[in-house]
Amino acid sequence: MLKENEKIYRRQLVVLKEPVAAVVERNRLTGERIQQITLPGLDGQEIIFEVKRADLEPSGLRGTFYGNVAGRLDSMVTLAFKNNVQAFTILSPSDNLYLDVEPHDPGDVIVKSIDLEKYGAGLCGVK
Repeated sequence: MLKENEKIYRRQLVVLKEPVAAVVERNRLTGERIQQITLPGLDGQEIIFEVKRADLEPSGLRGTFYGNVAGRLDSMVTLAFKNNVQAFTILSPSDNLYLDVEPHDPGDVIVKSIDLEKYGAGLCGVK
């Protein structure tokens, strides 16, 4: 975490109101397609994620969702989960919202507001 501090503005431990696995299970029972997922931000912020594509294992216990923040076509959201553990990234330039969210314990996550220029440096050959 100390090395990461220079790349983030702040971090916060957040308890999930409903893990994505629970949303997937509920929708599997009803047969409905998942169109939106509410994701946590910092300080109680709730971000509506519009799901455009989902890659789910047949069991429904693991998968990935792709889409954008509701009403923000210039944004990008990716979310991956396995059982009750999940991680996601939100990049929304219109909102100046750049979050990297990593799993902590089942049922909670660490939400990090990142400096996009520093946080992604060195990935995929980018300087």
